[in-house]
Amino acid sequence: MSKAVLISIYYEHLAKILSGDKVFEYRKVMPSQGVSHLVFYCTHPVKKVVAVAEVAGRLDGPPSRIWSDTGYGAGITRKYYRDYFTGQKSASCFALGNVYELTKPLKLAALSSCKVPPQSFCYLNDDDTEKLFNKLSDDPSNPSSLIFVGGIHGVGKTTICRKAFEPLGYHCVTASSLISAYGCRTDTNKRVDNVSNNQHALVEQLALEKKRHCRILLDGHFTLINSQEDIEPIDCSVFQKMHLTHLILFKGNPSEIARRLEIRDGREWNPEFISSFQQAEEQHARHVSDSIGIPLQIIENTVSPAKIAKSVSRRS
Repeated sequence: MSKAVLISIYYEHLAKILSGDKVFEYRKVMPSQGVSHLVFYCTHPVKKVVAVAEVAGRLDGPPSRIWSDTGYGAGITRKYYRDYFTGQKSASCFALGNVYELTKPLKLAALSSCKVPPQSFCYLNDDDTEKLFNKLSDDPSNPSSLIFVGGIHGVGKTTICRKAFEPLGYHCVTASSLISAYGCRTDTNKRVDNVSNNQHALVEQLALEKKRHCRILLDGHFTLINSQEDIEPIDCSVFQKMHLTHLILFKGNPSEIARRLEIRDGREWNPEFISSFQQAEEQHARHVSDSIGIPLQIIENTVSPAKIAKSVSRRS
């Protein structure tokens, strides 16, 4: 069973967590039990429990690899990181999800399971956890982010995005799953009977997701194949209604995409059609970017997930 743990943290590091500049919290000693939440005791000059973060994931490995995978969201310098893990053969960190401040900071004396600032961590009992959770603000302190990732079927964006952004605490969801939840469907040949109705369903369902998650990655398309098997662009107004913070387009080799689709769906695709489909997707992605005023990042599907996350983080 996952537990909430109390950790001590410097004021300057906590400030970066609350602002969204620090999304990884590094530790030399990690709890043996699963951790669902980190409870932050802010050291001098605050000396109180001030915030709680959802744990989105955990990474372990050699210090050099962990820095390579997480340095863009570390909130500390590389020198600070190296000094911290000097002499250590392995490094660990928590990936942070939503972060909530307490409506009123709490002294450790008010807790029964941890009375002194922990050197590493302290498991909180159920009573203390409930007491803290009842004092949390309704809305997350870290800034919200909604990334839209487009690209044609078979480019591999779903797998890449989950590897790149789930460790950052992003809730990764596909447009097709949201549309299906609304009651709409596409056929096995990727054809859409009513593109407009489906996009209305997408916007409605996305609004519900935004109430539950602070950071969302929406995996979708800028164009679709309609029931007449024509490539149909999705209206720019749909993207405007989503209130996006980032736009990304994934591209790949048409022959490789065709091979993937044949393996996945059991249908042959003409690489020339895939090429023209991908060109239409990029052309409309650029148009959407210009229309809604959000820069477009175009990324090849051969780029590593860590580099993708780093690239997006630098534009945030």
